[in-house]
Formats: sequence, C-alpha cells, structure tokens
Amino acid sequence: MNRLFFGLILVMASPLFAQADSIAWKQYARGGMANSDSLNGGFGYYRLNRQTENTFRDLRLFAYGLKKDSFVYLRYKSSDKYATRPQFYRYTITSYRKNTRANVALQYHFNQGFGMFVNQYNNGLINTELGHAFDMSDYLNETRKTSYIKTGLFWDHDSNRFSTKLELEYFKQISEVVENNLSRMQYMLELIVPFKNGLSFNINYEMEDYMSQSLTDASSLTFALGWQGDLKWTF
Repeated sequence: MNRLFFGLILVMASPLFAQADSIAWKQYARGGMANSDSLNGGFGYYRLNRQTENTFRDLRLFAYGLKKDSFVYLRYKSSDKYATRPQFYRYTITSYRKNTRANVALQYHFNQGFGMFVNQYNNGLINTELGHAFDMSDYLNETRKTSYIKTGLFWDHDSNRFSTKLELEYFKQISEVVENNLSRMQYMLELIVPFKNGLSFNINYEMEDYMSQSLTDASSLTFALGWQGDLKWTF
C-alpha cells in the first residue's frame, strides 16, 4: 500500500513538473496532533500551490493515525478563469483517500465543473462551484462507479492577526443505489495564526456527514505547527 501511494503521488504531481514559466510555487508543511472521537494521534500535511492571475494549481497530501485507524488523503486541483468572463472558472479535481475509521477502502474520486467568484474583496473571497462527480469506493477491487451532483461554497478571509477558511460541499448521489446511499455533506473549518519566518499555528476541523444512517460519519480535529515558503526547485 505504501508503494501504491508513492506511485499515486508521482502520477498526480506530474502536471506540476510540466509548468515551465517563472511563477514561483509555494510549499506548506504542517505537523501536530489529531483527535477523533476522543482518540488522539499524530498527523502530517504537505501542500504545493501555484497561482497566477488566471490559473490555480494545488497538490495536497494529508494523513493522520489514531491507534489502529488511519486516514490518508491525496488531492490535485486545477482551475482556469475564462478570459472573457473572469468571474467564472472551470475546475478539475482528482483525489485518492483511505479512511479506516469510516470503513472506506482506497477510494478514487474525480469531479469537474464550473465555479463563480461571488465576492472578491481586499481581505478575501467567496466562491461557489457546481459540477459532476464520481468515485470508486474500492479502487483496487471493483469497477463500479457512483455518480453525484456536487455543489460547494468556499470562503477565505484574512485579518491582521489570523486567517480563516470555510468549505461546505454537498454530494448528491444520482446513480442507482446498490448498497447504501452515499450522498454526503463535507465540512472544513480552518484557523491560521501566523508567526514570524513563515511559521504559524493551525487549527483544522473536518467532518464527513453521510445522509444514510447505516454509514459511519467521520470527523477530525487537528492542532499543528505550520510552515510556508517558496519552492526553490526549478521545474
């Protein structure tokens, strides 16, 4: 499984190496404590991000362990504004995850669609997305896909002392229900308190809330020391 995840990282990172212009990539790293249902453990996070006036590229790896349970999430997102209508953009997201606490085997997820900047102001922005998504709940052992309509609302805000991020996503299953209805809400709330030299203190809460009563909801709370800086490699 470790070799498989390493291979997936290389595959998903390949679009990053194809960028040949001089815009700097930024990197983010975090390490700290994770808590879920009164169980404590450790977690790590690494992110590569590149933004221009019209493009957004983002690769994230997040993992934590709680005694016998673990969660691993690898995601790549790309988006591009429309030249004639820059308040609108198109996006594509590819991700892999494994969550033993929610009984999720290695899951492949893909979604793409359109987004709109609802409000862009000096200290932040609010945007919304609408798209089509599908996932394969057991990527290594089956080929059945579950399809969804995905909607999302995202809010980033910066103040003099801290930054916040709120993400709300709803996946409504539109394909045939075979075993369970996998419709779900996903929430994420993040607080970042910056220090000096790129260091920060981070609090992050995430929850996956399934509409079906037969499925186990999953949530986590993390506390971490973070760092960010420019990536010095040249692709």
